[in-house]
Amino acid sequence: MKAKKKWMFLGLTVLVVVAAGLGYWKRIGIRNTLYRMLDKQIPLTGDVYGYYGQEVKVKENLNEETSFQMEDSYADKIDTTITKESSMVDTSWQIDQQIEAEVQSGAYTFEEPEVIMDPYQISPLTGVAVFQTDEEYRVRVTVKGKTKEADITSVTVKAKGHRVPIIGLYPKTENSVKLELLDDNDQTIKEMELKVQTDGLPEEMDDMVSVEKSSGESAHGLTIISGQGVYYPFAYDVNGDIRWYLNHRTSTYGVFQLSNGNYIMQDNYGYVSSVTKSFPAVLYEMDYLGRAVQMYLVPHGTHHEIIEKEPDGNLLILTSTLQDHVDDKIIELDRKSGEIVNSLEMTELFGNDYTEDVIDWAHLNTVSYQAEDDTILISPRNLNSGVKLNWTTHEIVWILANPEVFKGTKYEKYVLTPDSDFLWHYRQHTVYQIDTDLDGNPDTVEITMFDNHRNPEADYYDHEKGSFVTVYAVNEKEKTVSLLKKLPVVKANVTSNTTYDADSGHIFGMCGTVKSGTAKTGMTYEFDYESGEILNQYYINKNYYRAIELKANYETMSEAMQQPEDYIKGTLRPLAETTAKIKEPTQQLTEGLNFKLTAGILFAEMRNRQVSQIIFKGENKSYVYDQSFLKLREEDYLLRTESIPIPLTTVEKGTYQIYCVYQDGYYDTAQTITIK
Repeated sequence: MKAKKKWMFLGLTVLVVVAAGLGYWKRIGIRNTLYRMLDKQIPLTGDVYGYYGQEVKVKENLNEETSFQMEDSYADKIDTTITKESSMVDTSWQIDQQIEAEVQSGAYTFEEPEVIMDPYQISPLTGVAVFQTDEEYRVRVTVKGKTKEADITSVTVKAKGHRVPIIGLYPKTENSVKLELLDDNDQTIKEMELKVQTDGLPEEMDDMVSVEKSSGESAHGLTIISGQGVYYPFAYDVNGDIRWYLNHRTSTYGVFQLSNGNYIMQDNYGYVSSVTKSFPAVLYEMDYLGRAVQMYLVPHGTHHEIIEKEPDGNLLILTSTLQDHVDDKIIELDRKSGEIVNSLEMTELFGNDYTEDVIDWAHLNTVSYQAEDDTILISPRNLNSGVKLNWTTHEIVWILANPEVFKGTKYEKYVLTPDSDFLWHYRQHTVYQIDTDLDGNPDTVEITMFDNHRNPEADYYDHEKGSFVTVYAVNEKEKTVSLLKKLPVVKANVTSNTTYDADSGHIFGMCGTVKSGTAKTGMTYEFDYESGEILNQYYINKNYYRAIELKANYETMSEAMQQPEDYIKGTLRPLAETTAKIKEPTQQLTEGLNFKLTAGILFAEMRNRQVSQIIFKGENKSYVYDQSFLKLREEDYLLRTESIPIPLTTVEKGTYQIYCVYQDGYYDTAQTITIK
């Protein structure tokens, strides 16, 4: 049957330090080489951009935190002139109830199902087939590919009322979708074929993927491309055809796969300010139909990594200290409470001696957890290192780097000793420990990474032209390291990732940012690990952050959404309290600051660094969101739009007039809130 549609930087050049005395040059190691390693850095001193007027004197509270759990209904406690907007979780729940009503209506059978296209209005190449059967069955669903290897197949939960997820439809195509009812032995007792028509891709996705080389099959069914130049994530198959995408804009780093078959999406709404760019603070957990199930808020925002500590466990998140440095902090967010239960700033490991003049001195881009020894493995890119440390004590276990990087420093003792001369990594991404024994030695652990191999102008740099998919074996008892594999790929200046697939023995090199004349594009490679043969290679017509396998959970997607509770959770900087007398402004702001309210979170939308204070004037007590102390050091980010999440959970009952300091002028916004 036919499917029916329904529902729904002014950049500075290399910093050259000219020493006034010989004593400075005796500081060797990181500090002596750091500026030569970093080819684009912003100093902590120098020009400041934006406005920083302060009408109400309050104490700077950047590192204060308040945690919360709430639902959209929290907004019912607040009367306001401000527009209220539901979270994506609440929207998903409302749609899901409509779908379940269709399932339970009894109007649709296996022979005549209803197909609801793009059910959650965010993922156009998906659908749900709805019907009932007299007995409980599992359903096998197959979206037929252009080749057999491009078929996408999975199985639902056993049920009488069925909502069969359809993932991987071709755009602008009448797709063939096969449904099979399965008995308890997974034998087919009945089958039928659907014809599902889809619309075309957005224009910007046309010719996005080109096949450079194909073996006809891949360890990945679908490969997701997201982040950087790809704000709307998409996934392609072995033939390079796009079969899934989001029409919701994500933030800089895109999406991150979870063990339960869902993913974390960095939303493009909700940012916190820093000394440079603003960072996304709102995360949604979603499935591949587009159904949002959790919303998380992070106080200092997020960047390169959001990963589970353990399967279904807490989230390890890369964040920033914001005021002096960026990309330099790790937190562990309790997935149930939204509280931050552990954190580490990179200055705790390497001190301030090496960071005094550079904002992005560490540039963390990876974190992962090893439960067997309670360690995390991190990748501070700008130190050319992989560092393993105890997550409880924060003590360094070892450092994987060219020994020259830390030579003469107190960290030299942690550096692994190479078993031979080999080509070291520089400016790496995705440093992960894997479970597979690739060298046949039970005394070693294997470490994969993407070696961008950019040119820190240090004396020991080898000036190799390309980038590399790299695998090391580390003997943690002997503190030695061996190079197992170094597979060359096209030069990728930044971003990029390496993943290893144990089932197939394939290793992937995902080149996120490849310079092509004045443009930035990408490339992906799939290698046979043992032989090093390139099996598949695809050209991506935009630069991206990472490429990962799409791993959907059809069983959970085929079940009705449980009524969510306390699904908006996290930790944010609270409003500063004051009992000072607040004078009324004499002028009203007509543009430059807008608000929206989701649950108990007020989002303040503005151009970057135009608003330095937002003041909530009450009868006995007032509150201030103050940014006057947080100075912007990079002009490129001035005037970019940001939407700052402000928690109202600590505000006492009462009515508050909202004033602001905009471009150093004091204004009434003509907005009020009443906390009931």
